[in-house]
Amino acid sequence: MVLEALLGGKQVIKKPYLMLFFGLVVSVCSNLIIYPFFRGENAGLLAIAFITIASMPLIHNVLLREEKAEARVPVLCEKFFERNVELIQVYSYMTMGVIAGYVILYLTLPESDYALVCSSKSCIYLPNKGYIFSEQQKALDYVANVAAKTGKAVDSEEATFGEFFYWFSLIFENNFGVLVVALIMSFVFGAGAIFLIGWNASVVGTWVGQTIMAKDHFKFLGLIPHGVPEFMGYFLGAIGGALISVAVTRKKLFTKEIERITIDSFIIIAAAVISLLVGAAIEAASKVGYDLFAFSLSLIYLLVLAFMIIRM
Repeated sequence: MVLEALLGGKQVIKKPYLMLFFGLVVSVCSNLIIYPFFRGENAGLLAIAFITIASMPLIHNVLLREEKAEARVPVLCEKFFERNVELIQVYSYMTMGVIAGYVILYLTLPESDYALVCSSKSCIYLPNKGYIFSEQQKALDYVANVAAKTGKAVDSEEATFGEFFYWFSLIFENNFGVLVVALIMSFVFGAGAIFLIGWNASVVGTWVGQTIMAKDHFKFLGLIPHGVPEFMGYFLGAIGGALISVAVTRKKLFTKEIERITIDSFIIIAAAVISLLVGAAIEAASKVGYDLFAFSLSLIYLLVLAFMIIRM
C-alpha cells in the first residue's frame, strides 16, 4: 500500500501523529471507493473492513517492532511505560484520524445522490449520507432507545446511590464486553482489534457530524470526560492482546521472553479494566447529576494521563 510504504513502522513510532493523517485518508477513501461497487445495506461495515485491511500491515509492523523491544525490557521499569505510551499514541492518533474522516464526510456529503460527471450513457455519483452512515445511524438509534427505556438523568438532589450504581453497572458491562472482544480479536489476529476501534470511531465521528449540523457545535465535547478513559481502555486491551499474539507467531513459546511479555500484557489489561471503571463512573455520575464528582474524577484522570505522556 502506498501510504504504508511512505510511512513505515519505524517512522510511525518516532512520529505517531502521522497516524492522524493516515486514519483520515484511509477512512475517507474507503467510504468513497465502496460506493460505485457495493450497494448493499451493510456497506458501512464494509468500509470499516477496508479501513482494517489498509491499517493491519502497518499496525502489525509497529507491534512487531514494539514486541521485540518489549522482550528486552524488565517488567515495570521506566522503559516499559515508555514503550507502551508510544503504542497508545499510535492507536490514539489513528482513531482521531478516523473520527475526523467521518466528520468531514458527514459535513460534506449530500443528503441524496449527486451527479459529479455525466456522459450520454452513465453518471458518476457522489454517495449520500443515508448510504454511507446507515450502519452508524442504527447504532446511534439503538443507544438512544436503550437510554429512553432505562430512564433519564435526574437532578443531583433526587439522585440516589442506587441509581448511580445501576447506570455504572450497565455502562461498565457494555464497555467490558467491548474490551473482551477487542482482546480476543487482537490475540487471534494481532492487529484485529482495529476493526472494533475503527467501528467505534466511525460511530463517534457520525455523532459529532450530526451535532455540528444541528448547530449544537460544542455538544460533542461532552464525550471527552468519559470517552477518553473508555477509548484508552480499548487501546490498552488491543495492545495487551496483540503483544502476546505477535510473540506467539514469532514462536517464542516456553521462553523467558514470552513469560515477560505475558506479565506485561496482563498489567496492560489490568490498566485497561481500571480505565473502563473510571470511564463508567464518570458517565454514570453525569447521568444522575453528580456533576462535581464526574468533573473531579475526569480531571484527575486527564491530569494523570497527561503527566505520564509528558514524562515519557
